Amino acid sequence: MTATANSTLSAAAGVRVTYEGPTVLAAGSLARFAIGVEADVDLPPGAELGFARRWPSDWGMPQWRDPSAADFVAIDAGPARQLRWWNARLHAWHPFDHILFVALPDGLGAGERLTLRFGDDREGSPGFTVQTFIEEEAPLSVRLRRSPEAAWTELATLGVRIAGNEPHRLVLTAPSRVAAGQPFELHVRVEDVWGNPSTLGHRVRLGAPLEREVTIPGCGWLCFEATLNAPGFHRLSAQAEGAPAPAALSNPIEVVADATGHLLCWGDLHAQSVIGCGARAIDAYFAHARDFAATDFASHQANCFLVSNPEWSETQAGTARAHRDGSFVTLLGVEWSGATPFGGDHNLYFPGDAAELHRCTHEFVADKSDLATDLAHVTDVHEHYRGSDTLIAVHVGGRTADLRWHEPTLDRLVEVHSTHATSEWFLLEALQRGQKMGVIAGSDGVDGRPGASHPGHMNVRNTRGGLTAVMLPELTRGGLWSALKARRCYATTGERIVLQLEAGSARMGDEISVAHAAAFPPFDVIVEGTAPIETIDFFRDAHCIASVDPMSEATALSNAIRVGWCGASAPGNWQRARMRWDGALRVHGARIVAAQPWAFDTPDEGLCEIGTQQVTWRSITAGDWDGLILELDDPTKAELTFVSEPMTLQVRLGDIASTPRVFEADSPMRRVELRRLPQQMPAMGWRGCFKDPAPPVGSHAYWIRVRQSDGALAWSTPIFVTLAAGAT
Repeated sequence: MTATANSTLSAAAGVRVTYEGPTVLAAGSLARFAIGVEADVDLPPGAELGFARRWPSDWGMPQWRDPSAADFVAIDAGPARQLRWWNARLHAWHPFDHILFVALPDGLGAGERLTLRFGDDREGSPGFTVQTFIEEEAPLSVRLRRSPEAAWTELATLGVRIAGNEPHRLVLTAPSRVAAGQPFELHVRVEDVWGNPSTLGHRVRLGAPLEREVTIPGCGWLCFEATLNAPGFHRLSAQAEGAPAPAALSNPIEVVADATGHLLCWGDLHAQSVIGCGARAIDAYFAHARDFAATDFASHQANCFLVSNPEWSETQAGTARAHRDGSFVTLLGVEWSGATPFGGDHNLYFPGDAAELHRCTHEFVADKSDLATDLAHVTDVHEHYRGSDTLIAVHVGGRTADLRWHEPTLDRLVEVHSTHATSEWFLLEALQRGQKMGVIAGSDGVDGRPGASHPGHMNVRNTRGGLTAVMLPELTRGGLWSALKARRCYATTGERIVLQLEAGSARMGDEISVAHAAAFPPFDVIVEGTAPIETIDFFRDAHCIASVDPMSEATALSNAIRVGWCGASAPGNWQRARMRWDGALRVHGARIVAAQPWAFDTPDEGLCEIGTQQVTWRSITAGDWDGLILELDDPTKAELTFVSEPMTLQVRLGDIASTPRVFEADSPMRRVELRRLPQQMPAMGWRGCFKDPAPPVGSHAYWIRVRQSDGALAWSTPIFVTLAAGAT
């Protein structure tokens, strides 16, 4: 039920719930509103009220310590009534498990009113923190229990609209491959600081060779036709006139004579809406992926133990409604969400518009009539779907998949990055086990923003969502299905990096055999990035056997020092992986001229204090990079002291030349890297060839990892090469 200002929301169970406040709130802002509860009959002593937000919510945490601070909540039931209140998590209410409880030791008399004032300003509170992601109706469930022995009853669900905040940046997106002289769709969007659609209110000018002006409408995005003629790779630019948002540079666009049959498409195969434990309706979910994130394909992956039969029907219908061959492809899917001891999370993808739902359990499904259809263990999943047109992606989710159980005909994809973490360790384990899967990334988002998911206040996620690139003959469901099954895909941390890996005629996902070592193929690589290319690593299975570092080839160094750090507290989901790096960097023998943040995922991270001798920061990593760039007056004489909980170190910058100085530790994995940046950054493109100097007998996976100067990563799917036994 959507709230209106000063409205009565419900009179269920003889209790009225009212809302006073704005009906539209800006994401991440501070707001004030009040909720009232009034009974027509006496509520007995010991009655309790619960005010519950859904699991992905990152609204402020109600507090009562400081009435002059944000998120202060004043609660009043009149001078004659005692009250007790507290915050708690309650698993049984999942996904409504962020709960403010209010106990009524004296009860509440008929006609009396309980009022909760969120962000009450009578003693100076600036307001209550609004969640950071847009939502058509952000729900607050109000529930009553009349006595400790009674069941909880929902009185009302308050829904307010969460809209985007002020514009922060432009994003310009184009197809990765287009035909010369043929029109294609160019997409420009405006994001607020949290990654939501924002209204710009300024004209946007496209740079050469387009030289065109457009106006972005209130929805925050615009799609229009453009044409490029010159062959090769192009990057287009856009600038909002008179706006604070910086200029946007598009992803690389390859112009070829004929793009027919050689598409490179992008999508998010892993997220969920309000069906499951996420946010937003499924139609808004797919619309965000298609219209705002400008992806080519998407799938919906709700936790199976949360999906009722009517919700599965709506999942099938919503997936079918959004699908359009040639423009936007959807795959029907569900996340089989067994606990790790039973196999862990596996995403299931079905080829058509309908499929039977088989859950791991009915834990949060009220209708138990189809309990017998559950598949309790991943071996049951493999047995049931073996021989069917079903694809499975294994991933590090809330319940990390156990790779000991593997069915190669079904388990075709492995997820290396999501909003949980950058989980390269998971890919390496799969390769060590000899499993041959395509490499993908997605958001695993619960904010209803597939293709462009952000971690917000990092309450339940750590990093920005990733994307999967797929090489397709045509943008159809059948084409996508076949390409994923053939492993014609690769993964990025969300940037549309062009990555090609070939060995003769073999491409990513292929399996080839070699009769003797002399015939072992070279591996040709093409990379076109969205930022300068920093390193390219060549792997055999889980071992890096060659690297190139274009940045180290610079002949002239600047006075800028990049200090980066990455790490994860443990393999696994967002809770296990997150590592807090809050700390400081002190400079001796030089002065800090300027400092800027590098690779942070959210406004809740970043630089706090910048002085001439010290910089402090807030940071959380989960296998990804964070850091800062310092400009010093004389780096050659400087000594840096880096202080944080995961690692503390001291280094002389005069010892650092064109290659970085790296400090590493294990158990848990963490890394600090100091690099003196060149005066001129390397190119955004790289072409080269790698060879295995000593190819071993047997079957091995050869693949590429790309790292950009902005911390972004890309991982190719391997080419699987078998060298015959006895070959020389």
